[in-house]
Amino acid sequence: MAGLNGRAPGPVTVGATVLLQVGVLAYLGLYLWRQVAGQSPGGPGWELWAYLVTVAFLPAVALIWAREERTRWSTFVLSVAAFTVAVMAARSAQIWYGVGFG
Repeated sequence: MAGLNGRAPGPVTVGATVLLQVGVLAYLGLYLWRQVAGQSPGGPGWELWAYLVTVAFLPAVALIWAREERTRWSTFVLSVAAFTVAVMAARSAQIWYGVGFG
């Protein structure tokens, strides 16, 4: 809504993205812990880790963008990054549990 109202990233949008980044790092840590504990993904491991590494960088890059370019478009970048993280996290779970692999 902030982007549609023409607002640059503010404390709420930036704060939400920082919380997202913390959550993503915890998510990455969970998968790392699972693998260290001896579990393995149902799908290709390289694909899982490609998703996880990418999803770990997305909020950080969006935050850098928002800091450097203080326009309404940066607010849209933050929201697109959050949506992309959600989709990629869901796909990571599918890879882990082997959903969609025959």
